[in-house]
Amino acid sequence: MSARTRPRLAPLGLALALLTCRSERADADDCALILDRIVALELAEQGYRDPELARRKQQEFARRFAPELQRCEGLSLPPGARECVARAVSAEEISHVCLR
Repeated sequence: MSARTRPRLAPLGLALALLTCRSERADADDCALILDRIVALELAEQGYRDPELARRKQQEFARRFAPELQRCEGLSLPPGARECVARAVSAEEISHVCLR
């Protein structure tokens, strides 16, 4: 992954911390799925279509952002956040629409 790519993904990975105080609580699976979706969308936006690359990057970022993922657990999810994350077409949509 290029040095230019890392700064773009880092803030999006940290979008997990943007969950607001409403509705249901995020569990470990929710937090992991949000990060995985962000990584997959970012890679697709950059032109990468290899599912194995996506899987490796998702694992890499899960390790890198393990403390953030732990802090994500128990935070409130806005109503409809899970569905929004699943149908989001961009990482920005997740951070700016789904998790607000």
